[in-house]
Amino acid sequence: MKFQKDKILHFTACLIPSLIGWYGVTFAAGLAIGKEYGDSKATGNYWSWEDLLADGLGIVIGLAINYLIF
Repeated sequence: MKFQKDKILHFTACLIPSLIGWYGVTFAAGLAIGKEYGDSKATGNYWSWEDLLADGLGIVIGLAINYLIF
């Protein structure tokens, strides 16, 4: 359950800023990579490619929604 909730949070955290367009995509990508870098340096935590995949999906879907609306 925790695994799914974490991925949903990653997805949502990147989807929302991506809705505003390319500036939001840049912000979301930086946020995603920065978060994973921080996780990789924290004791007891690790770099997660699955988290980055959830982030990427949020970015792609947010940008697609932006293009459909505008």
